[in-house]
Amino acid sequence: MPAPFLCFSRLSLRGGLVGLALALAAAGPAAAETSAIDCLLGSKAPPSDLVTACSGTIDNQAASRADRAAALVVRADARARISGGIADALADLNRAIALDGKNASAYRLRGDLAREAGGDLAHAEADLTKAIALDPNDAEAYELRGVVYTNQHRNERAIADYDQAIRLKTDYAQAYSDRGATRYLDGDNEGAIRDLDEALRIDPNRPRSYANRSAAYKKLGDLDKSLADDNEAIRRDPKVPEYYDNRGLTEAAMKDYDKAIADYDQAIRMEQRASFLTNRGDSYQYKGELGTALDNYNAALQLDPNFAQAYNNRAVLYKKMGERTKALADYEAALRLDPGNENAANGRRTMKAEIARFGAETPAPLKATDQHPSFNCETAKLAVEQAICADPQLGALDREIAEAYAKRVNNASRRAIDGLRQAQRDFIAGRNAGFGRPGYDLRQAMERRLDSLQTAAR
Repeated sequence: MPAPFLCFSRLSLRGGLVGLALALAAAGPAAAETSAIDCLLGSKAPPSDLVTACSGTIDNQAASRADRAAALVVRADARARISGGIADALADLNRAIALDGKNASAYRLRGDLAREAGGDLAHAEADLTKAIALDPNDAEAYELRGVVYTNQHRNERAIADYDQAIRLKTDYAQAYSDRGATRYLDGDNEGAIRDLDEALRIDPNRPRSYANRSAAYKKLGDLDKSLADDNEAIRRDPKVPEYYDNRGLTEAAMKDYDKAIADYDQAIRMEQRASFLTNRGDSYQYKGELGTALDNYNAALQLDPNFAQAYNNRAVLYKKMGERTKALADYEAALRLDPGNENAANGRRTMKAEIARFGAETPAPLKATDQHPSFNCETAKLAVEQAICADPQLGALDREIAEAYAKRVNNASRRAIDGLRQAQRDFIAGRNAGFGRPGYDLRQAMERRLDSLQTAAR
C-alpha cells in the first residue's frame, strides 16, 4: 500500500521588525505614518496592501539600511503569499541581505522559500543555519531547518531541531506536528501519535495533523481511529484532495473497497494524480475487477510515466492474470525508477523463476471469477478464513499458496516432505494467531509465504 500523505510546515508569520517605525517616521507626510503602521502589522494586513505600504520605505534613501532591509523582509513575506510572487520575494530577500547581513529574519525567510520554491535544500539549510547563528533563540528557524533535515532524510537532526524549537516555544503546535510526521517516517508510530496529540491539544484546528495522525494509527492497525482522523481532516478542510485519498487508503485497509473507490473518485475529480489513480486501481484489483484496475494503472502511467508504484502494482495484476512477461517488464521498470523497492525486487525474482520453470504465460490465466480460496467458504469459521473469503485478492493468494505447496510436496523427496508439511502448518498457525493483532498484515504475510514457496521451487 502506498505511503499516506504527510505534510510539514509552510510559510508562517515572521518575527517583529524592531525599529522600523522610527525609520518610517522620517518619511515625512501623514501617508508615511499609515504606511509604517501597515508595514509593521506584518501578515495581519492583506498582502497587496503590505507590498504597497512597505515599498515607500524601501525606496526612501533617508531610512537606514537596517530599516530598509526590514521592510524588504515584510514585503517579501507578503509577495510570497501572492500567487506567482515567490521569485519577487526572493529578489527582495537578496536585497535585504545585501543591505543588512545581520538580519536573521531575511535568512530565515529566504531559507524557507528556497525549500518551498524549488526544493533547494542545501541553500535552505545554509540560510536557516545562518539565521540561527544570528538569533539562537529563533524557534521558527529551528523548526524550519528541521523540515529541511526531514526532507533530506536526516531524521535524527530534524528531531533535534524540533526539540530545540519546542524548548524555546513550549506551545509550538507546528513543531510538535512536524516532529510527529518525522517520527512516523522513522517508524516510531507511538511517538508520532504522542506529538500529534500535543499539536492538536494546542491547536485543534489543524487538519493536516489529523491526516498525519491517521497515517500512524493505520500503521499500528487501529483503523477505527485512523478513519476518525481522516473524517476530521476532511470536515475541517474539504478542499484538500489528499485527505480523500488518505481516507480511501484507510477504507481499503478495512476491506470497504466501494467506499475507498468513492473517495479516490473525489480526489481524482479535484486533481488528476498518478498516486490517486494507482490507489483506485488497487481497490478494483482487490474487488476482482481486473480490467478496470488495469485501466487505472494505465491512466496513472500516462499521467506520470516515472511513477514506480504504478508499475509495481500493475505487475502484481499481470501476475494474477498469468501474463508473466508483462509482469516481469513492469517489475523491472519499477526497479529502474526505485532501485530500493523490495516488493518489485522480490516480484522480479519470482517472475524470472516462474518463466524459467513454467513459460512466459500461464495456461489458464486468472479471471475475475477465479478468486475463490483453496477451502470451502461456506464452512469457514475462523475470522481469518472469513476475511480471506471476503477479499478476492486474498482468496486468489490462498489458492496460489495451496497450489505452490502441492507442487513442492509432489516434487520433494520423502525426507523433505515432513519439513515442508511442518513449514506449512507453522505458516497457517502463525496466520491464524496473528490475524487481527495490531501491525499484522495478512496480505503481506501471505505474499511472503507464496514467494518463499515459489522461490524454493526454482
